[in-house]
Amino acid sequence: MPIEISPSPENPHRFQRRGFSCERAIKYFFASNAGLTLVILLLIIVFLLKEGLGFFPGYRRELEIYRIAGLEFVDISRKNLTAHEQLSSVLNRAYFAQINGQCARELKRSQEAAAVFNAFSDQTSATRELIANHEATGMDRGSEMLATLNNNHACQKQKALDSLPLTPHLSDTERAELIESIRARDVTTVGDPPLVTALAQQYASAQQQCAMPIAEWRSVIDSFEAAGADLSALVTEMTDAVTTTKEAIQNNDILENDRKSLLAAAANAKDPSERQKLMAEARDSLAEKPDIEGPMQSLMLRKPDCIATHAALRQACEGILAMLPPSLSQSDANRLLLAARKASPLFLEALTGTSQQITQWRHDKPVPLSDSIRSFLTGKDWVTGGAWQDFYGILPLLAGSLMISMVALCLAIPAGVGAAIYINQFASPVEQAVVKPVIEFIAAIPSVVLGFIGILIFGTILRDLSQLDGLAWVPGFPIEERLNIFTAGCLLALMSIPTIFSLAEDALNNVPAAFSEASDALGASRIQTTFRVIIPAAFSGILAAVLLGLGRVIGETMVVLLVAGNRIKIPDFSAGLGTFFQPSHTLTGIIAQELGEVPLGSVHYRALFVVGILLFAVVLGINATAHKFVNRTTN
Repeated sequence: MPIEISPSPENPHRFQRRGFSCERAIKYFFASNAGLTLVILLLIIVFLLKEGLGFFPGYRRELEIYRIAGLEFVDISRKNLTAHEQLSSVLNRAYFAQINGQCARELKRSQEAAAVFNAFSDQTSATRELIANHEATGMDRGSEMLATLNNNHACQKQKALDSLPLTPHLSDTERAELIESIRARDVTTVGDPPLVTALAQQYASAQQQCAMPIAEWRSVIDSFEAAGADLSALVTEMTDAVTTTKEAIQNNDILENDRKSLLAAAANAKDPSERQKLMAEARDSLAEKPDIEGPMQSLMLRKPDCIATHAALRQACEGILAMLPPSLSQSDANRLLLAARKASPLFLEALTGTSQQITQWRHDKPVPLSDSIRSFLTGKDWVTGGAWQDFYGILPLLAGSLMISMVALCLAIPAGVGAAIYINQFASPVEQAVVKPVIEFIAAIPSVVLGFIGILIFGTILRDLSQLDGLAWVPGFPIEERLNIFTAGCLLALMSIPTIFSLAEDALNNVPAAFSEASDALGASRIQTTFRVIIPAAFSGILAAVLLGLGRVIGETMVVLLVAGNRIKIPDFSAGLGTFFQPSHTLTGIIAQELGEVPLGSVHYRALFVVGILLFAVVLGINATAHKFVNRTTN
C-alpha cells in the first residue's frame, strides 16, 4: 500500500509562517481583478446615470419655452404646410418618374455619355486648368514647366481613356465617336463633346413629347402647389414674431443661471470682500422678466386667420386631389401615385382637425416631466442645433439600428451557423485546419478598414449592379445611394460571423459523444445524426451564439457611421423591400458623430448619454439572455 507523504507541519516555509503562500497570492490576484471589473462596471453605470438623467429636466424646460413662446402654436400650421410640401414632392416625383420611365432609353444614353466625359474630366481637369492658366499669362510655349505639364496631361489623358465606364446603351460606333472626340479635345476647349450635347437634346425632346399627354396632370400638380401659398405666408409671418420671444426667454434663462452661479460662489467664498463683490455682481446680473403676454395676445389674434386659411386649403386640395389619374403606366410612377392617394385622406383629415387644435391651444398649459420622457421615447424627429427648436426623438435611430441588425443577422446566421455545423460534423481535418483560422481571422480586421471597403468597393459595386436592366425587377433597384442600410448590414454580417461561428461550434462540441454514438448504433446516417440529434441538443448554445452576434452588431459604431448613410429619418416603409436600400442612422453612430461637437453639460450632450444608457441596457439584456442559454447548455 503506497504511503502518502504530507508536508511536515513542524517546518513550514518562512512565507507560510508569516501568512503568505503562492496559492493565496494567486487567489488574491484574480479576486482583485474580478472585484476591479465590478467596480469599473458600477462606475460606468453611475457615470451614465449621472450625466444622462439630467437630460429630462433640461428637455422639459426647452419644451416649456417651446410652448410659452408660441413656437408650438406655429408648428400646428407648420406641420400641415410640411405635409403639403411632402405631398407635392411625391406628386412631382411620380410625374417625372412617368416621363423618365417612358423615355428611359434616351435618359440612360444621355447619362452614360455624360458619365464617360465626367470620368475623363475628373482625372485630367486639374492639369488642364494649370496649362490653361499658364497659357493665359503669356508663358513661353517652349518653357520647361509647360512641357512638363503637357506631358503629365498626356499621361493622365491616356490613363483616363483606358478606364472609362461602360456604356451598354450606346452603340460601338457612338462610343468610338465619343472617345475620339475626347481624345482630340484641345486643352483650352470648354463645353461638352458634340455627342453628349446631342444625346442631352434628344432626351429633352423625348421628355417634351412624353409630357404632352399628361399636361393636364401637370396643371393639377401646379394648382396643388399654389394652394399652399397663403398658409406658407402666414407661417412665415408668425415665425418671425415667436422667434423674437423665444430669444428673449433664452437670454433671460442664461442670465438667471449666471446669477445662480454667482450666488453659489458667494456662499462658498471665505473672504468677506470677495463675497460682497460676488453678491454685487449677482444683483447687477438680475435681468428683467421678458414680456410674454403682449406677444402672445398678438399671436392669439391670428387664430381666426389660421382657421380660415386651413379651411380654404382643405377645400382647394380636396377638389384638386380628386382630379389625380387613377393609375400610371410606369411602375415607379404608379407606386408614388398610390402613396400619394393613401396619404391624401390623412392630409385632409389633419387639415380638418387643425381648427380644433388651434382653438384649444393654450400657452400657459404646464409641461410635466412625463412629456419630455414621452417625447424622447416616441419622437420621430432628432433635430439638433437648429434655429427653430431642438427635438430628441429616439425612433429614427432605433429603427435604423434594428433594420441594419436585421439585415446583418439574416446573412450572418446561415453563414456562421452553417459553417460551424460543416466544420464540426462533416469537414476533414485539412479543411478544419484551413477554414477555422480564416473565419476567425475576420475578427482581427479593424472595423474602420471594413468601413472603407464598404464605401469604396462594396457600395460602389452594388450601386453599379443595380443600374443593370436585367436587375430592374429587384425591389429598390436602381439604388440612389451607395451608403444605405443593406450595405451596412452586409459588412456587420461579415464582422459577426466569427462570433457566431466560434460560439456555435463550441456548443456543438459540448454535446456528449454518447448522443452521436447511440444514433450511429441505431443505424442513423451522418446527416440524420447531425440534424436530428446533435443540433437539437446544442440548440440553446447556438441560440446564445446568435444573441451574442446580435449584441456585437448592435454595439458596432465605425462601420455604421461610415456606411449607413447617416440620414436621421424613419425609413419609408411604403417602398417594401426597397426600404433596406435607404440611408439611415443608428444609436451608436449618433453618439460617435455628435458627442465631440456638443457643449459640455448642454441638453444635447445629456441626450447622447441617455442614448448611451438605452444602448447599454439593450446590449446588457442581450448578453444576459445569451448567458442564460449558455448555462442551460453546459448544465
